Amino acid sequence: MHIIRKEKLLLLAALFVLLQLAAQAQSQSQSYLFSRLNVEDGLRSNYVTAIFQDTKGFMWVGTEGGLQRYDGKQFEYFPFVGIPDISHEKVQRIIEGKNNTLWIAYNSCVVTYNYVSGKASKILVLHQNIEKNFQATQLFIDSRGLIWLCTTDHGAFLYDEKTLAFVPFSKFFAPAAFNIVNVVEDPATHNYWLGTNIGICFLDYAQKICYTPQNNPRDIPLLKIPALQLNVIRLFGSSKRGLFINIWPRYVERPSFYYYDLKTGILSEQHKDQGIVSQLIEDSKGNIWGSGDLLMRFSPDGQQLETFQRNQFTRNGLDYSEMFTLFEDNMQNLWIGTSNGLFTFNHAKQQFHTIIYWPDSYKQSPPLLEATDIWQHPNGDVWVTSWGHGLFVYDSTFSQLKKHLLHPSITTINMAFCMLPLPDGKVLIGAQHANLWIVDPKTWKVEYRVLKDLDNRSIRCMTLDKQQNVWIGTQRGIVAKWDFQHNTMRTFTDSFYTQGRYLWNHIQDIYADADNFIWVGTNYNGLLKMDTAGHVVKRYAADEKEHKLPASNIYNIFPMPNNKLLIAAGGIVLLDTKKDKVLSTITQEDGLPVGAITNIQPLNNENILFTTNFSAGKVNLIKRKVVHYGRKYGIADETFESPTSYKLRDGHIVLGSTKNIIFFQPDSLQDPVPPPDVRIHYFKTDGDLVSPYQPMMEEPDPKIELKYQDCTFTIGYISLDYLEQDNLSYSYRMEGIDNDWVKAGNRQYVTYTNLSPGTYTFQVYCENGEGMQSPHITSIRIVLASPIWQKGWFYGLLILLIIGIIYLIHRIRVNRIMSTEKVRRRIARDLHDDMGSTLTSINIMSAMARRNAALQDLPKTQEFLVKIGDSTTRMMESMDDIVWSINPMNDNLQRVIARMREFTTGVLEGRQIAFTFSIDEKIFHRKLQLESRHDFFMIYKEAITNIAKYAQCTFVDIRVQLRKGKMVLRVQDNGVGFDVKEANEGDGLMNMERRAYRMKGQLNISSQPGKGTVITLMFPTT
Repeated sequence: MHIIRKEKLLLLAALFVLLQLAAQAQSQSQSYLFSRLNVEDGLRSNYVTAIFQDTKGFMWVGTEGGLQRYDGKQFEYFPFVGIPDISHEKVQRIIEGKNNTLWIAYNSCVVTYNYVSGKASKILVLHQNIEKNFQATQLFIDSRGLIWLCTTDHGAFLYDEKTLAFVPFSKFFAPAAFNIVNVVEDPATHNYWLGTNIGICFLDYAQKICYTPQNNPRDIPLLKIPALQLNVIRLFGSSKRGLFINIWPRYVERPSFYYYDLKTGILSEQHKDQGIVSQLIEDSKGNIWGSGDLLMRFSPDGQQLETFQRNQFTRNGLDYSEMFTLFEDNMQNLWIGTSNGLFTFNHAKQQFHTIIYWPDSYKQSPPLLEATDIWQHPNGDVWVTSWGHGLFVYDSTFSQLKKHLLHPSITTINMAFCMLPLPDGKVLIGAQHANLWIVDPKTWKVEYRVLKDLDNRSIRCMTLDKQQNVWIGTQRGIVAKWDFQHNTMRTFTDSFYTQGRYLWNHIQDIYADADNFIWVGTNYNGLLKMDTAGHVVKRYAADEKEHKLPASNIYNIFPMPNNKLLIAAGGIVLLDTKKDKVLSTITQEDGLPVGAITNIQPLNNENILFTTNFSAGKVNLIKRKVVHYGRKYGIADETFESPTSYKLRDGHIVLGSTKNIIFFQPDSLQDPVPPPDVRIHYFKTDGDLVSPYQPMMEEPDPKIELKYQDCTFTIGYISLDYLEQDNLSYSYRMEGIDNDWVKAGNRQYVTYTNLSPGTYTFQVYCENGEGMQSPHITSIRIVLASPIWQKGWFYGLLILLIIGIIYLIHRIRVNRIMSTEKVRRRIARDLHDDMGSTLTSINIMSAMARRNAALQDLPKTQEFLVKIGDSTTRMMESMDDIVWSINPMNDNLQRVIARMREFTTGVLEGRQIAFTFSIDEKIFHRKLQLESRHDFFMIYKEAITNIAKYAQCTFVDIRVQLRKGKMVLRVQDNGVGFDVKEANEGDGLMNMERRAYRMKGQLNISSQPGKGTVITLMFPTT
């Protein structure tokens, strides 16, 4: 009998445990939100195998499609065209060395890339047995500056600066008969622990000796552990001298995972079932993260803290089939490379914990919980009413769902809105269509009632006054006072209620203060202050002059100390109930995301938690500073439609959304940090991109120098706060152009057009979702060069040119005056010489003729008269030539040629001499100066006259041509000729040569007795 009773007790205990487990299965504790990037966002492949952040803050991502850089908005691909062999290779590891140089391990080689200079180089991995490709397990730089490359099948390599290649481990140390997969530098001794195919080994760097489990003369304890003398597939060392060891012997189904403390010599085996670990990293707080079959977090002393399960059903879950790599950036965001893209989240800041209701009947995804009210029982349990799922009772940590009350058949009864605890310990729950639950927590019995006086209206909110009356606010504008002990009820409505117009509309919150006033929050008609008789004694609304609110839609009323109320009405309003006065108002202008605030929950006397129907945040009533909580903190895609918030006795805040229950400890929320300084990301002038990695951007005062025609350009800027990219807002200004800061929102570029030459300073900063500004204002000087015609030296040159032109004009004028004066002097000289001598001869011959006439010597007198006539004719011809040459009408060559023809005809035809006159028409485009024209004609005239007088010819060939820019006159006769040497002393020929010299020409006379004469004149023209 005793044994049977004992068996029953065991069965009951087992049943209780099963029930507890079943209840817990309905409630998931901590859930994290992950952001995901994939090929649709610009990744070249969803297989992300390497992640690294450079010292400038940019993320570098290695995939099966190559190397890319990510700036928070877009990916940029680096194909390294100069190294064609790697264009289709996978990036396996990325690290940064000295001088802005990345080391990138591909399948067949390592590439170094200086992201400032843009120079890339190929580094060979040298091994006699190495295949074309290798599988890199590790690439790191130790404290000595040695660069290690470890591989799965080919062992370890070190970079040799002499050969500029990776050489086998054995070239530096003694040859090893084992394969090194990982190397860990001991932070205390700076010797090395080696993960190999024969287990853990030890390298003494100073002695260059390797110790193995089979060769351990120093009796190193770690090498003596049998469990660690098997094939090591991953080895990682923490800064606390802890070793994480993943061992997988051949022919064993699953690997084992160990933690060994080098300080204590203790081996921990509690991690044996974690599967394959592809990579481990240590974050900024000393926690160790592991990726592989699972995402794991360990404490610095090796204790497992969390395991992050794969979640393929939620939008922000961690969904993958393989996990390859991890990296923590400078904002403590964790980046996870998987087979399904790149995931990011911030573990430290995700303090909003989501409780998902997921009953067994929902296989693919959980239902919408739609929490409507929250209350904590004196025993610590947390009660949550829902829209359609009845009442949930959790323990104080939400780790266990202890009770779920649900009407089995009537759906509207399960559509609960609000709760109110009664003095006798029972709890009222208001529901759809005037349904009311009366719950006894001691027995969990539920009494269902329908409050018929409420006109079938849903019970939206309830409060208890000092007389223990229950005040009820309903859908469509009923306020009811219910004496539940005597079950009597009075209802109050607005003056339009009976007409179906519902001026008050929904009663969204109700509160009874210590002075027995009832505060009623309506949907359209503002905040009503009622006495216990139901009379409205005050009204606060947007259309009230004395008691004005930002809006008349009241979502939430919350009591504060010292007779004050917080009101959610188009913002957050602090109201003094004694003085009936609005003390302060915080709205969108102060940083709230919208005016429709759905929840207000005081955290302390200054800070107020608030929600909207799409976000949550915190506002400081004194500093009027707003902090927004989003995906980075663990809230995303949540809708807070109704006033559903509660502060638990341990300080946790619980929020109800349309999907889940969210709780957090306000004290655990880290103070917001400002976003990183903005970086100038690119600079474009007509499609010409100036990279931000140019050396100028490394200077303390960066400067860009542009040509004057580059007066239109675009500046791109970005702050590398990756999880806050969508919440960053930028402000910029160009000194000299923008009078004040220009709010750009989340736009990350600005274009300036047609700027005048000069020096400008562009400045930019950003603010994050918490309203915090980047620590420094980023600036860059832009020097827009002046065009040549606006430079000082050009003005000097122009002045010199003008002076030169003036001087040239002056010289031309002077030369022209001098030339005219020269012509005048020549004419005067000719007149003096020719006319004077001719007139003198005429005068003498006249006197002689008179004397001979007196002597009656008639022959002599006639002879002198003939000579006088000839001299007069010659003088008249000379006068005609001079007058013709100085006449401006005769400046063109057509006139000169016409006169030459006229003279030739008059002279030669009278003497029965035939002639031809050939003219090259090109000469008509040339010009002769006044003096040259006169000399040219006089030379020609002298030549024709001499032919007529002395040549005794029958034919003359006259040609005027243009050769190489010079005019050529050629006159040839078939006369008797003459001896040129004997004729040089004649005045005619000397005059011709003198005139040719003045013209800067050449005169050539060719003649022989009996062979005719050729006269050639060549002179320059313009």
